Amino acid sequence: MARPSEPDFSALESGNVTDYVEQRLFGGTIDSLAAHIDRKRALADPTRYSILYLLYEYGQISRKRLVSETGRDGNDLQYHLRDLLDANLIATVPAPDDADGRRTYYRITTLGKQEIASDIEHVLGGRAHEDRFELLGDPELVDGLSGDVDRRRPGSTSSPARGEVNED
Repeated sequence: MARPSEPDFSALESGNVTDYVEQRLFGGTIDSLAAHIDRKRALADPTRYSILYLLYEYGQISRKRLVSETGRDGNDLQYHLRDLLDANLIATVPAPDDADGRRTYYRITTLGKQEIASDIEHVLGGRAHEDRFELLGDPELVDGLSGDVDRRRPGSTSSPARGEVNED
């Protein structure tokens, strides 16, 4: 295992703790302290956090379904979605082939998944996020269920089912 590099305290010695943290946490990676703080700020609202959590469970979901499940009207929901989009926690995606192409669909990004998985791990302990949820499917996108059906069904994924080993 590689040893972490010795810290460079010159930023602290010059009174710049922000540069020190930037260097220690992100040191030249594609992420930055500012982007990290923006993500945390976006998640500091219960509605936005809950939307991200839903997307963690669903993978992707239609805007119509988000309106239904959050109880938010279109404009209020758009305000929250915009913050999550700006923080790169969610992304818009084209409608699936078998879905209504006039609707907007959202998916959780890798950064969004990491945020929720980290929280689940801290709240429940260990790596509970790995088997906490089976991927749920938006009823509009799973097996032709209509959008009016109020039930969730596990979605089909290309990954092996729980307990199976992928031999590829």
